[in-house]
Amino acid sequence: MKKRSCFHLIVAAGLILAVMTGNAFAAGYPEKPINFYIGYSGGGSTDIAARMLASLVQADLGVPVLCVNKPGAGSALMHGLVAKAKPDGYTVGLLVTAALTRIPYMNKVPYDPENDFTPIMQFAAYQYGLCVKSDSPWKTFREFIDYAKKNPGKVTFATAGTGSGQHLAMEYLAKKEKIVWTHIPHAGGVPAVTAVIGGHVTAVAQTIEWKPYVDSGDLRLLAGFGDKKIANYPKVPTLKDLGYDFSVNAGLGLVGPKGLPEEIVKKLETSFLKATQNADFKKLLDRLDLLQVNRNRADLEAFIKADRQQKRDLIRELKLGIYAK
Repeated sequence: MKKRSCFHLIVAAGLILAVMTGNAFAAGYPEKPINFYIGYSGGGSTDIAARMLASLVQADLGVPVLCVNKPGAGSALMHGLVAKAKPDGYTVGLLVTAALTRIPYMNKVPYDPENDFTPIMQFAAYQYGLCVKSDSPWKTFREFIDYAKKNPGKVTFATAGTGSGQHLAMEYLAKKEKIVWTHIPHAGGVPAVTAVIGGHVTAVAQTIEWKPYVDSGDLRLLAGFGDKKIANYPKVPTLKDLGYDFSVNAGLGLVGPKGLPEEIVKKLETSFLKATQNADFKKLLDRLDLLQVNRNRADLEAFIKADRQQKRDLIRELKLGIYAK
């Protein structure tokens, strides 16, 4: 009986020591450089924004935040590396919310989107919109939809690829409005925009690569696909403004592996959110045409859960990606 009691005391003492050691480790965090993985090549708008954010956080935390580019598979490769990292706060990644809500249901990925991560915060979102040529007969989104409904098969639209968020938005509209139109996927946003300018397709649904052509008067922006209006186009309605329960919200933020100690999560969340308030950072996001969207951990987790269900359900219904027969 005494041996059993001693054994229980030793186990309990070990558990207490482990908790105390873990708390002490978290309290002293960070004590060395933090690796910040970016799932895209260097030099693009996403990379530029992430690097400035890292420099601001570095000044706040007092240790280097080392930006490491890990491009591949729409950031899925990088997310896989973060998922396998030690949960000590010294390896984190640039969260692309689509990597947890849409991409895993379009392609096989090296991680479990629901159980392998600790989402920490969000700082920005890509902006999506639907454009037609400025000399087209459609002045409003409603006019465009009415034409498509009355002329099945005549409307074609370009995107940067099958299963992209903007493609899903167009398929949602087709389903909701009983429209028959044709998707013409392209190898990137610029070719998709070029296709509508050249008159090869009726419309383009894409991220903000269309902006210079809308500003020059070559294209007309009919609607935005995000929850919030597209920056600098306050009169252009969103899908939700128009009565549709759908949005495309590929956000950018910070993510770590599952099991990050709460003290470390809170320190990273606080520091990164503080950095987003820097005036120069806000100006940079505007210059890069990224919409500033700040979400703390709790709000981000709720957003990811809801967005995942919406995108997964639609992909399954359309029999795309991993649900294709």
